[in-house]
Amino acid sequence: MDVALKVSCLGLCAALLAALIRKSNPETALCLALAGGAVILYFAFSLVSQIADAAREARELSGLTSGVFAPVLKCVVVGIVCSIASDACKDSGSAQLASAVDMAGAVAALFCALPLFSSFLNTVCLLYTSPSPR
Repeated sequence: MDVALKVSCLGLCAALLAALIRKSNPETALCLALAGGAVILYFAFSLVSQIADAAREARELSGLTSGVFAPVLKCVVVGIVCSIASDACKDSGSAQLASAVDMAGAVAALFCALPLFSSFLNTVCLLYTSPSPR
């Protein structure tokens, strides 16, 4: 909660300052917005170790192997990174580049999920090829 409050205030202040500066100096406004975003990411990444511990505990409690759990985590990370990059491209005025980043992120997430599809298909094939007890 403390991090969320800090990040919200910082983001609001950086956005307001960037909006004030944008008319006279758009390059500085963009740099200010990117710097604010970097500081916000620093605060967000300070929580990564706690999130990793919680994910590790969830994996252990669920009984899932890391081969199933890791692709899900990778897809989430790909989504977050590409969303941030896409928003930065939109803020800099390049909607086409933002669309390309979004598309590449979707393809990368699908690529990360391939082991899940493979595991699912193997499980389904085993269920239908194994003789049923009567």
